[in-house]
Amino acid sequence: MRVSIVDVANRAEVSISTVSRVLNRRDLVNAKTRERVEAAIRELGFRPNAFGRGLMLRRSEVVGLVLPDLHGDFYSEIIRGADAKARSMGYNLVVSSAAAGEDSHSLLERLQNRGLIDGVAVMISEVTEDTERVLSGFRQPVVLMDGVSPGDQHDSVVIDQERGVQALASHLLGKCGVRRVIFLGGCDTNADTQARLAAWRRSLTKARLPLVDEDVYHLDYEFESACRLAADRLDDWADPDTCVVAANDEMAAGVISAAHAAGVTVPDELQVVGFDDTRLAKLIRPKLTTVRVPMWQMGARAIELLCGRIQDEAKEPRRVSLPPALVVRDSCRANGVS
Repeated sequence: MRVSIVDVANRAEVSISTVSRVLNRRDLVNAKTRERVEAAIRELGFRPNAFGRGLMLRRSEVVGLVLPDLHGDFYSEIIRGADAKARSMGYNLVVSSAAAGEDSHSLLERLQNRGLIDGVAVMISEVTEDTERVLSGFRQPVVLMDGVSPGDQHDSVVIDQERGVQALASHLLGKCGVRRVIFLGGCDTNADTQARLAAWRRSLTKARLPLVDEDVYHLDYEFESACRLAADRLDDWADPDTCVVAANDEMAAGVISAAHAAGVTVPDELQVVGFDDTRLAKLIRPKLTTVRVPMWQMGARAIELLCGRIQDEAKEPRRVSLPPALVVRDSCRANGVS
C-alpha cells in the first residue's frame, strides 16, 4: 500500500502541516523536528506526490524548451545540454517544436495559454512585430536562445556570430587564397542568416573584396536545396580561388555532393566551408572546414538562466554570449595548397 503523508506524520508524531513544511520549506522547521520527520520519510520510503507539491508551491517544476525543429544534430545537442542542466537543477524538461505552418508568435501564444510549465527557453529564428508583442506580454519567465530580446527585457543566450565569421574569413583570405565568396544562407528574415551575412559583408569589405548581391543566395538550410542550386551554378562557381560559404553544415555538404556529381574537385577546383560543426562535417568527404557552435552549452546555459529567473523574477535580465571556434579540415586550401 502506498505510504501517505499521514503515515509520515503519525510515525514522526507531528502534524501533517509540519511534514508539508519539511518537504517544501525546510528552513521553517526546527532542526530536531526536521530530523525526526526526515527519519520517518526514510524508514517508510515515502515519496511526495509531485502534483500535490506543485499545487502547494504554485509551481510544476517543469520547464519547456521550444525549438524551430527537432531534426538534426544541431537541435539534438541543444536538447541534451538543456536536459542535463534541468535534471541537475531539479526540474523536468518538456521539449516541443513549431507545428507545420506555425509561426513564432502563434507558438508563443499557444505556450502562454497552456499554463503547464514554470518557464520556457525558446529559439526564435525570426523576430517579427507580432513576436515582440507576444514576448512583451508573456506571463511566464522566458529565455531566448540565439534571438533578439525586445528591449532586452528577457534573459538570452546568443552565439558570437561576428567572432566566428571573422575567424573563418581570416583563414580563407589569409591562408587559402580566396578572392571570391559565394554566400548561402537561410531565408532573408532569419536572424542567424542576417547576422552571419552582415558579418561577412563587413569582413570582406575590410579586405577590399566586397560581397556582391549576385553571390548571395537565400535557401532553407537544407542539404537538398543547396545541392540543387550548386548543380545549376557550378559552371560559374568552379574556381580554385572561390569559396562557397554556407550558413550551416548541411548546405555545405549539399554543395560538396553536387560538386562530386559534376566532377568538380573540392578543394582543388572549388573551396567549401560550413558553420555549426555538426557530425556531418566529419562524415562528408572531404571533411568540412567549419565553425564550431557550442550547442550543448547553449541548451545548458539557457536552462540555467531560466531556472534562476523562476527563483528570482525581479533581477536584471542577463545576456550570455558563447564563443564559437574555427575548425580547419580538408574542404578548403591552406596556403594555396590542398
